[in-house]
Amino acid sequence: MLYCTRNVPLIRNDLTICGCKKVKRKRNVSVARKRVILAVVALLCVIVGVVVLLDPRMRLSSETTHSQPGTPKPDPAPTRPTAHWEADKSKENPPPAPPPPDPGPAMEWRNSITDEDLDYLVSRNLLIPVASKTASDLRDNFNQGRSEGRQHNALDIMAPQGTPILATADGSVTKLFQSEKGGITLYQLDTSGRYVYYYAHLMGYAEGIAEGKQLRRGDLIAYVGDTGNAGVGNYHLHFAISKVSTPRQWSGGDPINPYPFLVGAVGGRQ
Repeated sequence: MLYCTRNVPLIRNDLTICGCKKVKRKRNVSVARKRVILAVVALLCVIVGVVVLLDPRMRLSSETTHSQPGTPKPDPAPTRPTAHWEADKSKENPPPAPPPPDPGPAMEWRNSITDEDLDYLVSRNLLIPVASKTASDLRDNFNQGRSEGRQHNALDIMAPQGTPILATADGSVTKLFQSEKGGITLYQLDTSGRYVYYYAHLMGYAEGIAEGKQLRRGDLIAYVGDTGNAGVGNYHLHFAISKVSTPRQWSGGDPINPYPFLVGAVGGRQ
């Protein structure tokens, strides 16, 4: 009979099992299990580490978790493309505007009507340019509207056909002209060279009237008619005053209402 170290009998046919061998076998199984568990845990740690490295959102949550509570982190400064930044910069600091073009010498004559202009016309003692008409016969229609959105900018003096038309002041005939709207017209330049007196819708000119002819206040220059767009049978004189706005230009000046000067309004003010 054989005995183990603990005096447990051993039978060679293995019918009797030694308790020492059982203990050794149990220890070997326990060690193997621990090694497997440790390997599994290590593998899981490796997997989690790889996922954290690859996923930035998990890194951000991890950083947030480890940050101190109650201490907010400043938001990162927004970035913008260079092209947009340049565009915004150009809006904040626009380039300087180019200087206005030189108007040229002709524009030096452009100005508004001043008190000096009105005082001068008052001193001219303008004559009502239709014979036998008085101040009470006149009606101020300077600001009335006309076709195509125009303003009248003149004074209509009603009179029978052929009524004599007289020069309103001293001056000279600067232009005899026939137009679609004005019909037969006459432009008289004042002796100062700064104002033009305009007579339109004439039936015809008086004998001897020509461009360049010197005129005296009250000289016969034409006759009342209905030419141009006056309307058939609508006989009247279309009389206007303008301040010359361009050198040697007999039309297109700055209009001045004739009515106050012809009726003797105080100071000729409009």
